[in-house]
Amino acid sequence: MTSSGDAASAVRETRGPRKVPLSNPDRRREVLDAVLELLSEVGYERLTMDMVAQRARASKATLYQRWPSKARLAVAALEQHRPLITDHDTGCLVEDLRHLLVSWLAGWTSLDRGLAIALLEGSRTDAELARLRRERLHRPLRQAAQAILARARQRGQIPDGVDADLLVEMPLSVVLMHVLIEGEQPDRALVDRVVDRGLAPLLGTPLSEHGQ
Repeated sequence: MTSSGDAASAVRETRGPRKVPLSNPDRRREVLDAVLELLSEVGYERLTMDMVAQRARASKATLYQRWPSKARLAVAALEQHRPLITDHDTGCLVEDLRHLLVSWLAGWTSLDRGLAIALLEGSRTDAELARLRRERLHRPLRQAAQAILARARQRGQIPDGVDADLLVEMPLSVVLMHVLIEGEQPDRALVDRVVDRGLAPLLGTPLSEHGQ
């Protein structure tokens, strides 16, 4: 038996293309949302322009005209939800990193685990996707992290012998492990746990009110 939701989806995907140009922000968002749905459902490797055209009721030629490759289309869809990375100078390295993690996660909470896995898997085999992911999705995070570390060095807050880059990579990696492998919700509680029980002791920083 076909559910009403499946039936509606089937009708949507069999009707002809919509005659709304991609220059229209709402129409562009509709197409990119369809890309996110498909990425989550089938992954990057199986995703095709034909699938997107059918799901979004768009012309494949029109899609290629705006996004010349699958990698560009996928990254454009992900950029819709790219977190707004804000750099807030708290005067403390640990608190600066906490703020960075919170702002980074804020934009991804609406994206599911399947999307993250699809992006990582696709980056292994598609060099263009890997490059665009670094340039357009990760660059703001990396630039904010570099600014935080530069301030921390000036304050003398990075102990001798500590790899400064790892100070940023470790909490990011731990959060991703909990989200991708453990299936946990990427929320503020997880950030506070990583920062207060991981970074703060490493740097000899007293626990904030979050870690008491």
